[in-house]
Amino acid sequence: MKEDMKIYIRMILKIVIFGFFFNLLWEVLHSMLYDWNKSPLINDIYVYIPRITGFASALDSLWIFTFIVWTSLMKRSLSWLKKPEVMDYVVFIVAGIIYAIFFEWMALMLDLWSYNEYMPLVFGIGLTPLIQLALTGVISLFFASKLKWVEKSEIISTR
Repeated sequence: MKEDMKIYIRMILKIVIFGFFFNLLWEVLHSMLYDWNKSPLINDIYVYIPRITGFASALDSLWIFTFIVWTSLMKRSLSWLKKPEVMDYVVFIVAGIIYAIFFEWMALMLDLWSYNEYMPLVFGIGLTPLIQLALTGVISLFFASKLKWVEKSEIISTR
């Protein structure tokens, strides 16, 4: 059981770390679709970098962690982490879209940001933020499930 828990913790770490970096890439790429000249966004590199890395990407990886929690609660187990099935990916997609709709709608209502004219909209919500968590969550889960965690002792013993 203790060995299984190590595997689950490592898998969760891999998913969250992949989630951070995929979301960082996504945030940087789609940031040009926001109006950085309209308050409260500020067109300043010293504001942009912490907002994208320290806030947005970290928060996105936290949401992906909650997808893991929801899936584990639904399955009443962490064992799905060893070999995710299609329905596990579906949970990530559905959760990602639901979270995105809620957070984008709230942010727009509270004037936390606004889109520029290049942002494609779906019912008033930006397309790229709408699909972001679903895609980055699924991609993180997929890559984490394919990447083997190698112990330092395993590397040393093969030499």
